[in-house]
Amino acid sequence: MTRNLAMKPHFLLTILVILTSAILATPVLAADAAHGKVLHDKKCMGCHDTHQYTRPNRIIHTFEDLHARVEFCDTASSANFSLDDIDDVVAYLNQEFYKFKK
Repeated sequence: MTRNLAMKPHFLLTILVILTSAILATPVLAADAAHGKVLHDKKCMGCHDTHQYTRPNRIIHTFEDLHARVEFCDTASSANFSLDDIDDVVAYLNQEFYKFKK
């Protein structure tokens, strides 16, 4: 009986490690660029056109800049995007205009 009690913490720790590994190994769902286009066309085109994305003096130079700018625009325009929506818009803009490596 004493041995069973001593083994319980080890068993629980083993289970915890296995579950944590499984969670960490689960891939994050990829952003949906098609959904991002729908959101972009509905919420972003009211303030500007696509010229901003292709102009020579654009202010976006990295994937991180792009993500930060979409977050800024979401707040400034009160678009109320979810975090997934932001990722989707970023995926669309990156796929169509910026072509940054992630």
